[in-house]
Amino acid sequence: MIKPQKTMQELIKENRMLRREIKVTREAADITARLVVRQFEKTEQSLHRTATANSQRQAILEAATQLSIIATDLSGKINLFNQGAENLLGYGPGEMMGQPVDRIHLLSELRQYAQKLAVKTPDVPAAVMVFDQHVKQQIVHASEWTYLCKNGTHLPVNLSVTAFYSARGTMKGYLFTAMDMSSQKQMQQELIQAMEAAESANASKGDFLARMSHEIRTPMNGIIGMAYLMEKTSLSRTQKNYLNKILSSAKTLLNLINDILDFSKIDAGKLTLETIEFQLEDVLVDLYNTIGFQAEEKGLEFLFHMDDSLPLKLVGDPLRLGQILINLAGNAIKFTQSGEIIISVTGEKVLTGPDQHSATGDTTHRTGPHAPDGAGDLPRVMLTFSVKDSGIGLAPDQLDHLFEAFSQADGSITRKYGGTGLGLSICSQLIQMMGGQIRVDSTPQKGTTFTFTAMMQYTTGRQSSVRLTKARFQGLRALVVDDNQMARQLLGSMLTSFHMQVDTASDGKTALARLKKAVRENRPYDVILLDWLMPQMDGIETARRIHRDKTLAKIPAMLMVTASNREQARQKGGKSGINAFLTKPVYPSVMFDTLIRVLDTQDRSEDLSGPAQPVTRPSQGQMTGAKILLAEDNPINQEVAAGLLMDMGVEVDIAGNGLICLEKLEKNVYDLVLMDIQMPEMDGLETTRRIRRNPELSDLPVIAMTAHAMTGDRKKSLDAGMNDHITKPVEPAALCEMLQRFLPQDKQPAAGAPAAVPKKPIPLTPSGTGKTTPWKPETTLPADLPVMSGIDPDQALAHVTPAMLIKLMYDFKRTYQDLPEKISACQAGNDLETLRTTAHTLKGVAGYIGALPLQQAAGELETCLKQNPAGPSTSENTLPAFELILQGFVTNLQTVLNSLDLLPPVPPTAGQPVSGDRDPLDGTGEAHLLPLTEKDKKVMQHFSDLLSNGELTAEEMLPDIHAILTRCGFHAEWTQIREKMDEIEYDAAAHIINRLLE
Repeated sequence: MIKPQKTMQELIKENRMLRREIKVTREAADITARLVVRQFEKTEQSLHRTATANSQRQAILEAATQLSIIATDLSGKINLFNQGAENLLGYGPGEMMGQPVDRIHLLSELRQYAQKLAVKTPDVPAAVMVFDQHVKQQIVHASEWTYLCKNGTHLPVNLSVTAFYSARGTMKGYLFTAMDMSSQKQMQQELIQAMEAAESANASKGDFLARMSHEIRTPMNGIIGMAYLMEKTSLSRTQKNYLNKILSSAKTLLNLINDILDFSKIDAGKLTLETIEFQLEDVLVDLYNTIGFQAEEKGLEFLFHMDDSLPLKLVGDPLRLGQILINLAGNAIKFTQSGEIIISVTGEKVLTGPDQHSATGDTTHRTGPHAPDGAGDLPRVMLTFSVKDSGIGLAPDQLDHLFEAFSQADGSITRKYGGTGLGLSICSQLIQMMGGQIRVDSTPQKGTTFTFTAMMQYTTGRQSSVRLTKARFQGLRALVVDDNQMARQLLGSMLTSFHMQVDTASDGKTALARLKKAVRENRPYDVILLDWLMPQMDGIETARRIHRDKTLAKIPAMLMVTASNREQARQKGGKSGINAFLTKPVYPSVMFDTLIRVLDTQDRSEDLSGPAQPVTRPSQGQMTGAKILLAEDNPINQEVAAGLLMDMGVEVDIAGNGLICLEKLEKNVYDLVLMDIQMPEMDGLETTRRIRRNPELSDLPVIAMTAHAMTGDRKKSLDAGMNDHITKPVEPAALCEMLQRFLPQDKQPAAGAPAAVPKKPIPLTPSGTGKTTPWKPETTLPADLPVMSGIDPDQALAHVTPAMLIKLMYDFKRTYQDLPEKISACQAGNDLETLRTTAHTLKGVAGYIGALPLQQAAGELETCLKQNPAGPSTSENTLPAFELILQGFVTNLQTVLNSLDLLPPVPPTAGQPVSGDRDPLDGTGEAHLLPLTEKDKKVMQHFSDLLSNGELTAEEMLPDIHAILTRCGFHAEWTQIREKMDEIEYDAAAHIINRLLE
C-alpha cells in the first residue's frame, strides 16, 4: 500500500524536530565529553600531586642525613630506613629493610623501660612491645636512648616514637625519629669538666686565702699582743703615738683579712652556720667589749634596748650574729661624730614547725657541740635588730648598691673613712642564711637605721633569774637622771619592766627638786640612777648634794651610770654616797643584780619579798649541818667552791680526785657530791658510774661542776648518773639554787659535827621566820686596787667576794707564774694532752679572777685540741690555726700575769691590813676578814704541836680550828687540813697551820 506523501508542512515539522533532537544529542555529547575531560584532568592533577608529594617526601628523607627516620610495620619489621639512619648507624642502602627494629636497641634499656611502663614482656623483650605501650600511654615527649651501631659502638640519641595510620584510621606501624646527641654529650662533658676545674680553682683560691689569712694572722697576732704589752711600759709621748698607730694599722689589716676570708667562703659556698645554745645578752656584751671603746673615744652614747619578752636562751650562731652587729655598729660609730648609737632587739615567736632557716647556695647549717638535743624540734622566734645612729646619713641614690660587694655609697666615703666595701655584702648574705632580710632607712645629716631579721630557735626551760623575780621590785620607786633623752627612755623602760614606778629628770637640779617633793608627799624614791657627765651639775655632784641633804629623811640607793671611764668615776665619787657604778650600755641582768645588791645592802628586804623568789639563798636552817663532798683537783677551784659553800653554812670535805672521793664515800656520809669532770687518777664520769653501782649510794645527789659547758658534755654527765650540771666559773646564785633543789629541806647539824661558821650571819627576813633571801655578793673593792689589763674585777665579783678575789689573784700568780715556760716545754715535746688539761683548768680558774679574755682563749685552745686529739696537721691546714690559738692563749696568760705583778708584793692577809686601820680588801672600811687574835694563834700553835707529836687528841680541837679559820677567811686551808687529818697525815696538817702562823 502506497503511503500517502507528507505534506510540506509535515516535512518541515519533522525536520524541525529532527534538528532539535540532533541538537540535544550534540549538546549531551559535548557535556559528556567535557565531563570526561574534566575528570581526566582531575585524575591527572591528583596523580601529579601524589607524585610531587612522594617526590618531596623522598627528598626530605634523603636530605635528612643527620636525622634518623625509621618506620616499621606492626610486627616491628623495618620498611623505611632513611639515609640519615644509614649514616648514623653505619648500614648500607637496603641493608636493614625487613629487619626487626630490636637490632638497633640495647636489651638492657628495653628491659628498664618495660619495667617503667609496667609492660609484661618475655625474657628478651621485643622493642615493638615496649613502644606499643609507649604509644598507647600517649607518651609524646622525646627521651634519651642508646642506638647500637653496626660496628658495635653505642650512639646516644634523642628518640621520639609515634604511630602512623591509614586513611581509614587503621594503625599501620611505628615511626622512630632520632637525633644524634654525641656532640651535645661531649659539650656537656666539657662543661662539667670546666665547672669542676672552676670549682677546683675556686677551692684553691679559698684554700690559698685561708692559708694566707692564717699565715698573716699569726705574726699580726704577735705584733698586736706585744704592742699591748709594750703599751703597759713606760713610754714617751712620741713612742705612745707610734705604738697607737701600729695597733690601729694591725687591727685594720686583720679586719681586712677577715672580710676577704669570709667573702671568699660565702662566694665558694663553704661558709657554715653553727647551731649552738647561747644567750642573746652575751652577744651584746661581746659587741660592746669589742667596739664600745670606739664610741667612748668619740664621746658617743652607746645604748641597748632588749624587748622584755625575748627568750634569753637562743639556739643559732652567736659568732655570726655578733659579726653582723659588730659590722653595723662599727659603721654607725665610724659615720657618727656626735650623738648616740642605739641597738634594739625585739622578737616575735612563730609557730613551731620544721626549721625554716634558709641557706643560699651550698651554704649549710651545722649543729655544733653546744646544740641541745633535738634542736631541730625547738620553737622558733623571728628576731628584729635595729642599729640606729645620728651620723652623716645617706641620700636615696646612695642606697642602690649599698649591699653589693666591693661597693661603698660613693668613692668619697672610701677615701674619707676607709673600708673594703665587703662588710655590708657579707652581712646581707649572712642574714639571708639566717632566714632574714636587711633594710636601711637614712636621711642625710640626720642618721641611718639598719634593720635586719634573723630566725632563731630557743629553749623553753628556765630562762633567767631576772625574769622570774621581777615581781620582787613591785611598788618600788625609781628616778632616772640623764641629760640624754634616749638614755632616760631606755633606762626607764628597763626599770618599768622590773615592775618599778619610774620618773625621769634631765639634770641634777631637777632631780633634787623631785626627791624633795617625793619626801614631802611621803612617796620617797627607793633608787636613783645618775648619769655621770651632765651639764651644769654632773652626777657625782648631784649625789654629794643628795647625800648631804638633811631634809631627806630617806636617801635612796644611788647608782652611777656612765659611758666613760668607770674607774675614774669611782675615784671621783669616793665620798658621794654612791652605792654602785654601772657602765653604759646597761644590760638587764646587770641592772637586776645591782639593784638586788644595793637594795639588800640598805636593808630593803621587806620591799623585795615578792611572791616570785626562785633564785634565793637557802636559809640558815636549811643549809646548816648539810655535809657536801667536793671532788676537785685544782686548789683555786677548791678554795672558791669551799668558800662559797661555807658561806652558806655547809660543812665541806674535799677530795683531790675520783679515787679519794670513793674512799671518802666509803668512810663518811654526805648529803651531796659536787663532782669535777676532769681529774687525775679517775675522772668524774667514771667516779659517778662507780658511785651508782653501789646500792647504798644510788640516791646520793651528784652534781657535775666543771668548765665543760658543752651540751654533749652535759649529756655525758647525765648518762654517767649525775643529777645535774653546773658550769665554772660557778655563779653563787646558781649554786644556791642547785643545793636548794637537791639537799634535804629539813637538814640539821649532825650530832657531834662541828657547826659551820659563815663569815657573816646569813640575813633572814624581818620576821625572823627563816624565809629565803636573795644571795648577794659583796662588791666593794679597795679604792687603790690597780687597773689591770686583761682582768675585770667587777666580772669576778659575780662569783666571789672582794676578799676572796684578792686572795685568788695572789694564788693565781703563785700557781701559774711559771706556766708560760711549761707551755713552751709541752709544745716542744708535743705533749698535747697536758696542754689540753691546762687549758681546761684555766678556763674555769680564769673566770674567778675576772680574766675573761684568758678564759675565752683557754676555751678556744681546749676546743682546738679536742677536735684534733692527734695534734694539728699541716696537710689538713689546721697547724696555722692551732699556732694562732696557742699564741693568743699565751699572750693573754702573760698579760694577766703581768697585770698581777702590779699588786703589792706582799699579799694582804687576814691579820695584816696594808695601810692604817682600813682593811685593804674593803673600800668602805668594814673588815670582811677578821684578824687572827693572840688567843687564836695560841690555839693554833697548840694544835700544831699536837699534830707534830702525833697526838690523836688533836682531833678534838677540830671544831675550834674550824671556827677560827672560817672566821678569818682561810676556807681552802681548812679543807686541806681536814683532808690531811682524814688521811692521818698530821705533819702535813701541822705544816699548813705553821704556814698560816708565819
